[in-house]
Amino acid sequence: MPDFKPSATLIVRKVKPSDDRPFIRKDASGHALYYIVEGQAGVDIGQPERIIIEEKNTVGEVSMVSTVLNALDETVNIESRSADVYAEEDLKLIVFNYSALVEILKDPDPELRGVRVQVMISLNRIMYRKLMGVNDNFVQILTGYGLEQEAEETEYPVRLLDSLNAFLKKMRSIPKLNVVPHELRGTLVREGEPNSEIIFMQEGRVKISKEVEDALTEEKVRIELSIIAGPAILGESSLLNLGSVSVTQVDVIDKVFGYRMAVQSLVRHLQRYPDLFTQFFLLLLELNYYRTVSMMKKTSALG
Repeated sequence: MPDFKPSATLIVRKVKPSDDRPFIRKDASGHALYYIVEGQAGVDIGQPERIIIEEKNTVGEVSMVSTVLNALDETVNIESRSADVYAEEDLKLIVFNYSALVEILKDPDPELRGVRVQVMISLNRIMYRKLMGVNDNFVQILTGYGLEQEAEETEYPVRLLDSLNAFLKKMRSIPKLNVVPHELRGTLVREGEPNSEIIFMQEGRVKISKEVEDALTEEKVRIELSIIAGPAILGESSLLNLGSVSVTQVDVIDKVFGYRMAVQSLVRHLQRYPDLFTQFFLLLLELNYYRTVSMMKKTSALG
């Protein structure tokens, strides 16, 4: 392992409540991840009420992931924050400096390969939980407004789409994997049911939706959260938590071409190709990052 000084990597910090002094400032450079040991933090994304983050959770992870992605691409070093974060009560935080993580990920030492994969998996779980939290907040706002909102299409950066296409091409070349793109129809992921498959969409569009109770009529209705165009990866939460119950539903809109695969089969094959395995989790990290940022923008725009 690289010789990091603990004092430069992990710092214990205490923060007092203040309505005019956020301890994470929007549009400021992001250098650290904050783990809440005690207390509650409030994330201000432009809504009347802040999103409350309980202890034993992290804040600042969006800029962390952006920093990691930029560092791996060797473009820019630090990305700005996306929201103000306040102490709602006395906070005790552990502050993790990003530089240590970036050095681990960029170190070519083969002995660090396992560490890099674990870091990627951990960051993916953090970002997936963050996306679910932002989705829940978005749904709460929609139900409060009487559900008058149509889903917009999520647009991924060209570089990410190129990386996705390159990965799918490499994956199809793995011997004995036997993946042949074909037309996918109907509901691809069902809300409330266990999901142990991952879906690779090459062409077409799908709709992400969720069943909720209308705040005005108290009736169950299905609302649209997002529209995603291929290439894309769907059902990836099943990879992070095998057999997990899907919290949303995925339905085909246009003709969709791609393939689905059991998570266990995918992992078994990818583990024989360490570089491809790492590339896969990096792609998932980028996908969840851009989905989270997109949903945060939608949420803040509903003020």
